[in-house]
Amino acid sequence: MKTTDNFSLTAVVAGSDMMPGQIPDPSMAAGSLPCLGPLAGISATTLTDQLKLADFRQLGTMLSPLHFLGRLGKRPLAIKTEMDEDDDRRKRRRDKNKVAAARCRNKKKERTDFLQRESERLEVVNSDLKAQIEELRMERQQLMVMLKSPPAHLHREDRQCQNS
Repeated sequence: MKTTDNFSLTAVVAGSDMMPGQIPDPSMAAGSLPCLGPLAGISATTLTDQLKLADFRQLGTMLSPLHFLGRLGKRPLAIKTEMDEDDDRRKRRRDKNKVAAARCRNKKKERTDFLQRESERLEVVNSDLKAQIEELRMERQQLMVMLKSPPAHLHREDRQCQNS
């Protein structure tokens, strides 16, 4: 029987009357499996039990002439490695994002604190300026009153000058 990479392992082991992907019945007699050269020394029960467990890496050492098993055994490791790399990349990206977010929050907090202090300082300056405005208003009012009233000391001097 000729095998290619497109056939599943169970179809090769059990013969052409089984569907690809179908696991052979473990109750089959040892002689009912076709002879596949290096597989002749392996009992059918052992082979089918190991196929059920799908431990292709361990089976690959026993079935080394079937080269496609080697690729099947290694592929999940490669996928796992790629997934691990993706997970590591995501984790690094998350960590960098956490650090950047913390920096952003700290900057925002510093800016808020600065603006709060500046607001308080400007409120003090504003109240000082309002007090100064009120003082100047009162001084102006006093000066206006002084200008409107006739100066008492000037009138006396004028009278003294006229009398002399």
